[in-house]
Amino acid sequence: MAGTISQKPMNLSEAAAYTGLSKTYLYKLIHLKKIPCYKPTGGRVFFKREELDQFIFRGKQSADYELNMLAEQILTGGGYR
Repeated sequence: MAGTISQKPMNLSEAAAYTGLSKTYLYKLIHLKKIPCYKPTGGRVFFKREELDQFIFRGKQSADYELNMLAEQILTGGGYR
């Protein structure tokens, strides 16, 4: 049953509540083609939860300890992941 709930498309209000972004900003992202969405009838907008998660987590900023570990790997010949 849990898999079915996550498969249910979200409308704009639900997506705004889920992401913490305003509806206006979501419309702007849609217009700029920065966020995936579905418009089955050309009007109402729907989102997949998985795609919203991908959008949210795509701009990761590494912490200083992660950068230090990466620098150490490179300097010791471990290479870049």
